[in-house]
Amino acid sequence: MSITVCVVCRESAEKAFPVGSFDEFKCPNCGYYSVNRQLLEDMAAAKQIFDTERTQQYLKIQLCSDQVPAITRIEATKHELIAPNLRNR
Repeated sequence: MSITVCVVCRESAEKAFPVGSFDEFKCPNCGYYSVNRQLLEDMAAAKQIFDTERTQQYLKIQLCSDQVPAITRIEATKHELIAPNLRNR
């Protein structure tokens, strides 16, 4: 793992090697989770970020399963995990 920034809370985290089309993160605040790489690229291009509180809550709920919580475009949209764009304010 390498040191990076958590894409959810933007604090220091560890990033694992890519797994398929996902990047995995291990964050002391958000836990161990994965995010679809294309979603991260699309969000970066649109200058979007995750809603930290809402996404952390989503990850906690997903921890109940035996799998690493994964955030896809569908999950991000369905659970409104992307923060509203504040550029126009």
